[in-house]
Amino acid sequence: MAKELTIRRGSKARYVKTHYNLWGNPISTTNEVVTITDNPRDPETGRYCSADDWHAYVKVRNGEGKEYEAECDDLEVYNTMGDLTHDDYMQLRREIKHGSIYLADYRNSFGIDENEVYSASEGFGMETGWNDDEDTPEAFADYCDAIEWAA
Repeated sequence: MAKELTIRRGSKARYVKTHYNLWGNPISTTNEVVTITDNPRDPETGRYCSADDWHAYVKVRNGEGKEYEAECDDLEVYNTMGDLTHDDYMQLRREIKHGSIYLADYRNSFGIDENEVYSASEGFGMETGWNDDEDTPEAFADYCDAIEWAA
């Protein structure tokens, strides 16, 4: 389950939901990266829903532009580098401009702060000696997997 984090509008999350038929048998699974488009406040508490609220819904949009409501507890919210998987690190490396001095080049589809991505990229560059032959998405993912990210 995702960490206890407030789900912010514009955040990226992985939506994983198993759909069941009337007899309780699984019939399909949704597993995609989505963008949070709206997170209404709980009318009773006045707070925004978090990733552990099983009863609350947020509006999301998938990569194809389809919008729908998703239960908060079915979302794995990406907020830090430590929340990503090996495959996610590889995708992140493909999205950024490694070695750039501009923070805008570290914007990413996971919604992780550009400064955090920049720091990881700089560390990777120092680890590999800025050798272009070692600058691959797989090597970047291996580097990130080895780091103990702050909680």
